[in-house]
Amino acid sequence: MREITDAIKARRTQITQLQKEVQALKAAATALRRKRATKVTRSKTTRQRTPNPKVKGKRRGLSVAAKEAVSERMKKYWAKRKK
Repeated sequence: MREITDAIKARRTQITQLQKEVQALKAAATALRRKRATKVTRSKTTRQRTPNPKVKGKRRGLSVAAKEAVSERMKKYWAKRKK
């Protein structure tokens, strides 16, 4: 019987220690959320994009013929799915 009592006591000690650790983690998470929320963000006008050396110029759009081809393919696709 003594062994069971000692085991229960040890488990209660572990539970208390784990509860303290959980409280500490919750406090740390709250502090991080506050830090992130109070972070000063720059306005859109002051933000500047960093140039990407891999991208040269604007992306080209689709030609009229390509747009029509895509449109036809999608119409067929959705008609098939609708059935």
